[in-house]
Amino acid sequence: MANPYISDPKDVELEAAISREVRSLGMGIHVSVKAGHVTLSGAVDDFETKRGILEVVRGVAGGHPITNNVRVARVAD
Repeated sequence: MANPYISDPKDVELEAAISREVRSLGMGIHVSVKAGHVTLSGAVDDFETKRGILEVVRGVAGGHPITNNVRVARVAD
């Protein structure tokens, strides 16, 4: 039985690749990958940015499932 505390090396590689791409956009988005499932979290200023991040991640994730928990921060009027 696999040790649940040790990440799959493929997950580690995918997480690192996606994290690099997200950092290159200048975004403070957290990326985690478990059993091939990508989860994004953090906050951005608008929905367009949220969609843009998702598109970048889709390009790197190559068909892996993605949960986009990035939230749009409410901007004060």
